[in-house]
Amino acid sequence: KNSNAMLFIFPDMQMRAFYMKNTLISLDIIYLDNNKTIVSIQENAKPLDETSLPSGSPAQYVLEINGGLSQQLNIEVGDKMSFKKLD
Repeated sequence: KNSNAMLFIFPDMQMRAFYMKNTLISLDIIYLDNNKTIVSIQENAKPLDETSLPSGSPAQYVLEINGGLSQQLNIEVGDKMSFKKLD
C-alpha cells in the first residue's frame, strides 16, 4: 500500500486550486492555512480530470495523498498538521 504524499509549499496565503491533469491515480487534496490547519479537502479527485478543485479558503500548503485516505484516517477540516523541513 502506498503511503507516499506530496506537499506543496507556497510563499503566502491565497486562494488555491489544483486539478488532476496528467495524474493517473485518485488523490485527496488537502488545503492548509499558514498555521497548518486544514481549511478544506477535495476527496477522491478523479484521475486525468482538468476540472478546477478550489481550496474555498486561502491556503499556503497543499498536501496530496492517495484518494480515500483522508476518510480512512478521519482527517477533517479544522485538524492541524505538523511538518518541518529536514536538513
